[in-house]
Amino acid sequence: MAKIKVENPVVELDGDEMTRIIWAFIKEKLIHPYLDIDLKYYDLSIQKRDETDDQITVDSAHAIAKYGVGVKCATIT
Repeated sequence: MAKIKVENPVVELDGDEMTRIIWAFIKEKLIHPYLDIDLKYYDLSIQKRDETDDQITVDSAHAIAKYGVGVKCATIT
């Protein structure tokens, strides 16, 4: 089966801990096999936010404004 071409990039916002594993599984099983998609990846884990003094959060927000769409993996609180 041919993959569906997604015309515009999608901003991907990754999270913390177990949600990263679940999100990776979703991409592996449900997204990449069926979609030809350009994912613009942003790591929003607490480690990366601390490391960048939250600049990664600002950068990801700008990317969503630029591309018009973003997908964030679930957060377990």
